[in-house]
Amino acid sequence: MKQASITFKTAPEIKQALEVLSKQGFRSLSAQVEMIVVKYLEEQGIDWRGDGEKKVNKQPHLGSGNEQE
Repeated sequence: MKQASITFKTAPEIKQALEVLSKQGFRSLSAQVEMIVVKYLEEQGIDWRGDGEKKVNKQPHLGSGNEQE
């Protein structure tokens, strides 16, 4: 699979937390962020592979998780 680059800005505290997490998992920061994004996409039922392996079952929810139902 060909790799693509994504650059984004975040709070220093978030970067530091991700660095700690990546060290605990013996991963690079980039690999850790990718793992988090892939997990989120899969939880949302989003077919990110592009090969039709997983069907989209629901709409993505991008809220903070604190919304009341």
